[in-house]
Amino acid sequence: MSRFDPSLLQGGIFSHLSPQQIEMIETISSLKRYDNGEIIFYEGDESRHFHLLLEGEASVFKTSASTETIVVHRFRAPSLIAEVATLKQVPFPASAEAIGTATVLKIERERFLSLLREDPSLSITMIASLTQKIGALEASLQRHSAPNASAKVARLLLEDSDAFRRLKGIEIAALLAITPETLSRTLKKFKTLSLISYQKDKRLFIENADALQGIADNNFPLRESLIK
Repeated sequence: MSRFDPSLLQGGIFSHLSPQQIEMIETISSLKRYDNGEIIFYEGDESRHFHLLLEGEASVFKTSASTETIVVHRFRAPSLIAEVATLKQVPFPASAEAIGTATVLKIERERFLSLLREDPSLSITMIASLTQKIGALEASLQRHSAPNASAKVARLLLEDSDAFRRLKGIEIAALLAITPETLSRTLKKFKTLSLISYQKDKRLFIENADALQGIADNNFPLRESLIK
């Protein structure tokens, strides 16, 4: 059994768990800490554990035949990672790596499923997590289906402007499937058009959400040739 700080589960989809339920989960889990870039699991690995991200962030990605890395999603603690594969007892469809230092609670699949049968209220966590994943998938599909880089950046700004503080430019570019240079040019153009600004602490601030929404919806497209 690995001890962890129960306060790490406060808020979000885990807020309803009682101390007794957390203790039950602890007894069937092991705690592991990962360094930046360390692999949590590889695509194709057997999904014998539920992976509960307690601290830090993790990136789920796939590698194409041309060895191109495609970021599927980034997770912030607390969050379950790839629980669908574990529930279905199929190999992981993508790989996951730690972003910075991350702490993961690895929960034994069969024993956790037994707990779900014994205590159906625990299922609320799984349902909430899956619902959250559906929302994240829809947002990701919308970003990637955007007609151009300007629309992709505008959509992410409106959905999660804090990502531009948390993540490096190269990480945001990978998330949007554009080059870092295109991201930089797009943000520079948005700033020139007074759609965004930067505070003294370099934090990004949205100045004109309506115009960004127009770009995101392609109702006010910026010609890519203008973003230089």
